[in-house]
Amino acid sequence: MAAKRRKQNTKQSVRSNSYYTYGNVAYDVQPADTQIQHKRKTHPQKSALTRKESLARRENRIHSFQVCMVMLLIFSGCIAFMGANVIVTNQEVQIRQKKSELSDLKAQNATLESELAEQIDLDYIKQEAMTRLGMSEPQSYQIVYIDVPKQSYTIQYSSDTNAQ
Repeated sequence: MAAKRRKQNTKQSVRSNSYYTYGNVAYDVQPADTQIQHKRKTHPQKSALTRKESLARRENRIHSFQVCMVMLLIFSGCIAFMGANVIVTNQEVQIRQKKSELSDLKAQNATLESELAEQIDLDYIKQEAMTRLGMSEPQSYQIVYIDVPKQSYTIQYSSDTNAQ
């Protein structure tokens, strides 16, 4: 019986343009008819707004993705540059080591040449050839002189001119 009264009350309130409560104790500010019309009016506006908002969100996502890709590209470029720099530095260190080894070998070679030059004594060689090997000096009739043209001479430079 109470349900019948509620139905009658709602029908009367809608017909008489009175305010109707939808399950709440508080009254609505606008009548039900105007709310439905208002919702219909704002619905296309809201959908346009939501479309604009969704497009803006999508553009923001695309932009943020592009920014992330650029940052990733810059970061990988920096890593590649640092790696190349490390390789070049290691090669420079190896070159310096090889140059120091070369200078050490040149110094050692120069000392060995000077020792060899000191040990070469023509009188000592002549003495050893005569005594140990039984050699003798050639007689005057055994000496033959040869005229060599100047073009066949070999020119040897000392090691000091190579350094210049």
